[in-house]
This record gives sequence, structure tokens and C-alpha cells, in this order.
Amino acid sequence: MLDSLRSRLLVSYFFVVGVALVVVAAALFGFATFSTVRTSPTFQRLIVVGTVNRRELARLRELGADGRVIEQFLKETAVDQDIRILAANPRTRQVIFDSQETENWVGLFLSDVTQSNRLRLNVTQDSIVGRFTPPDGSNWLVYALPITEINSSLIFYAQEEPTPREFFAEFFFRPLEIAGFIAFLLAILLAVWISRSVARPLQQMATATEAIAQGNYDDQLPLTGPSEVQRVAASFNSMATQVYKTQTSQRDFLANVSHDLKTPITSVRGWSQALLDGTAVTSIEQKQAANVIHNEANRMTRMVDELLDLARIDSGQLELTLQPVDMAQLLNSVIDNLSPIIQEKQIRLITDLQAGTAVNGDLDRLMQIFTNLLDNAVTYTPLNGRIQLALYTYGQNEIVVTIHDNGVGVPLDELPRVFERFYQVDKSRARASEQPGFGLGLAIVKELVEAHNGRIEARSQVGQGSTFLVYLPTI
Repeated sequence: MLDSLRSRLLVSYFFVVGVALVVVAAALFGFATFSTVRTSPTFQRLIVVGTVNRRELARLRELGADGRVIEQFLKETAVDQDIRILAANPRTRQVIFDSQETENWVGLFLSDVTQSNRLRLNVTQDSIVGRFTPPDGSNWLVYALPITEINSSLIFYAQEEPTPREFFAEFFFRPLEIAGFIAFLLAILLAVWISRSVARPLQQMATATEAIAQGNYDDQLPLTGPSEVQRVAASFNSMATQVYKTQTSQRDFLANVSHDLKTPITSVRGWSQALLDGTAVTSIEQKQAANVIHNEANRMTRMVDELLDLARIDSGQLELTLQPVDMAQLLNSVIDNLSPIIQEKQIRLITDLQAGTAVNGDLDRLMQIFTNLLDNAVTYTPLNGRIQLALYTYGQNEIVVTIHDNGVGVPLDELPRVFERFYQVDKSRARASEQPGFGLGLAIVKELVEAHNGRIEARSQVGQGSTFLVYLPTI
């Protein structure tokens, strides 16, 4: 029954309205119990009846009406106004008239009727307002005034004091009933309106989720409705976009891995087949076959290592052993490791390494970062080219390492994508290397730099080379 949002909202609104009505009713009941407002309407009514009757009795007396006519008038007034009228001798306090037929008090004294000390009266000019309690325990409100027209009698206009429940039922129950009906009606309308404004985006989200499950990522939720719903919709759109990118990345990953493994596997298969069937007869041919197989095996090993690095990074399992690292010393070690290929291509390496620059990092991973970047620069720098390697402080809390080559450069429209996985720039740049990479090196470099709380930038112009800048926080 309460499975839908609309029904739950409706029940919750009914509950809130019901609680509010109960609280208001309890407050009004307490007010009616302990406040004088409960007796005020009755006193006002008795005073009005007494004042009007006083004038009417004077008129009847002027017309010569006798005692029986006046008593009949008082009885009729008592019935019409639903009150009790008593007349007492002001001197003896003996009741000489009672409009009530049953339990008539005629002949009794007021002290007997009101249990003496339980008569509480307040004299106001020539009238008396108060209450009394007869022997039966009931409470009566009374308005008394002297009437000279009936032998100077003291006339009491009395009505039984309403109980808090009676007063509440007469004055408050009906308004509360109407207010409750209106409140519940408004609650229904409000629940329907809010459920529509909330349920519609949720229904759209459910439809979009089903579409995503079927591989359709084009649907975007409109940012409408309450702010909370808009935030959910924005988060859903972001999630859908991210899922689409992840799915695309996975498809591209499989396609690129398959493509990049196909070439070395084909080479290995071809040259190994040449060895097996005796096509490679001479020692030179056999050495060439072995050399190709060795190089291609190294390429596949390097690719597997890079894929494992990315897998560790993506899964959050990359662990860094942080320690103080002298960056000038580290970069000199990188240069020493790559000096054979630098000399082989007769590249002029210009260095400007500021001493005393240290960072808190993982020595092996920092070696991997700058070996990859410098090797990348050597790879795409032509014979007799030039590479500039610089290290200096940047601001108060950073150092920056710049590696600039004078190779073919990267087109401006492709520069933002150089750190994407498996992305390789145009073939003219790839041909600068006899063994181009797989498009994973710079992606790994970016992840490792960010793992050290640093950042990396790439700048390039076609025909003028490329520059990579690595910023790392100092100790």
C-alpha cells in the first residue's frame, strides 16, 4: 500500500496534520479548563437576559399585572432561554419562586440551597454576579439583581456551569472539524503536487537507467524540480557520462591492446617460422631472426609492465615509498642510464640543474617518470638534435623540471590528448622512432606525478619541438 512515493507523502502529511490538530485541540481544551473564558459567555448571556427582563417586568407592573402573570412570564423566559430563575426574599434569603418544576427550592433558604459558605458572589452596583454549588455537587453561574416589582425580591438568573468538554464541543469542535477537513484536503493536493514534481524526475531517472543498462548513454536528465532533485539529476548525468567514457575506454583498451600485440606477435611468428622451416639458413639471417624476436619480446614485456602499472593505479593499489630525494642527483642518474642512446643519435643534451632541490617522493617511481619523459624526448628528437633539461625552484613550495626537444612537435589540436591512454599523435611523429610506443607512457607519467601531489603540462608547436613541465612540491 505504501510502495509509491505519493502514498507515503500522503500518509506523512495526514500524520502531520493529525498531530497538529491533536496538539491544537489539547491546547484549546486546557485553555477551556483553566481559563475564565469558559464562563464568560454564560455570564454575559445571564446579564443580558436579566437586564431585558428587568425592563419587561417593569412594563408588566405598569400594566397592572398580578403575581401569577409575572411568575408565568418568568417561567416562560426560563424555558425559552434554557436557564433557571429564582426569586428570594432579600431579608430572609428564603426562596419564594423557582422556575424549575422538579427539585423545586421554594421554601428553602439560600444557605440550604448553596451549602452556606459555597455561595460566592461579587456585588457590582445593584447587581450580583457569581457562582454557587447546591448539595448535588453541580456548579451554577448566577446573575442576581433586586426587583422592586415583585415585593422587592432578589431575582437569580442561573445556569449550570458548562464543563470543559461541553464548552469545547460547543465553541471549538466545529471550527476544528472544518479546519481539519480543509487541512486534509490541502494535504491531498499538496501530496499529489509534490509527488508529481519529485516522482517525474525519478521516473525519468529510472527510464534513463534502463536505457543505460541497454547501452544507450545519450539520454540526459533535465535539471528541473526541487534543488535536491536537480543535484541528483546532475550527478546522474555526470555518472552516465563517466560510465560512457569508461565503457568507451574499455573498448578502446581492448582494441588497442589487440592491435598493438598483433604486430609483434606476427613478427615473432614469422621469424620463428623461418627458423623452424629452414628459410633462415645463413648465420646472418638466423641472427636477424633472433634479434627481431628478442626486440619484439621486449616490447611486449614493456607493454605488459605498463598495463600492470595502470591496473595498480586504477585499483588504488599503487604504493609509494616516500623519502627525501635529491632531484639533481636523480636527474643525473637518468641521464647516465640513457647516455648510450643519446650518444648514438648524437644529440646535444644541455642541462641546467639547480643544486639543493629535494622532494619527498618514491625514488623508483620518480626515476620512472623522468626516464620516460627523457626517453620520449630522445625518441622523437632527430639525429644531431638538441634537448634541454632544467631543474629549478618555482615559487616557495615547488620545483619544476622542464624537458624540451627540437623534434617534430605535436599539433595544437592534439596536445590536450597526449596524456590519454593509447593515444598516439600523427604518423609523422610516430615515424621518428623505429619502435614507437603503445601510447601508455605519458598516461602513466601523469598518474605518477599526480600521486606525488604534483602536476604536469605539455607545450608544443609543430616543427619547433615539445616541452614537458613537471611541478612537484618541495620538502
